[in-house]
Amino acid sequence: CHRVAMPEGGAAGGIRRRVRPGKPPNVSVRTDTAQGHAVTLVSGLDAYGVDMAAMAADLKKVLAASVTILEDPPGTQKGVMVQGFWDVAVIAHLQKAGIPTESLQHQAKKG
Repeated sequence: CHRVAMPEGGAAGGIRRRVRPGKPPNVSVRTDTAQGHAVTLVSGLDAYGVDMAAMAADLKKVLAASVTILEDPPGTQKGVMVQGFWDVAVIAHLQKAGIPTESLQHQAKKG
């Protein structure tokens, strides 16, 4: 079993906590470039039942950066794109939110 605590949308906000059976699913946090700009991409949050709009708003407030929700084309996972190389800060935020450390896959772009 694994426990998940994530921000919940709405005017009042708040935290939603859940316990799910089985091994925790992986969450990928990687840095890349999109159209010549540095970005941090987060995917796999949908397996935890994360409210993407609330997560994007929370990251935007915490990091003071532009955050976009990525729609999932067929064969890919829905995710969040943060402007800039915020991989370490995003991982710390996800850990505070209750994503298990062993489930976080960090991939920094080289060069």
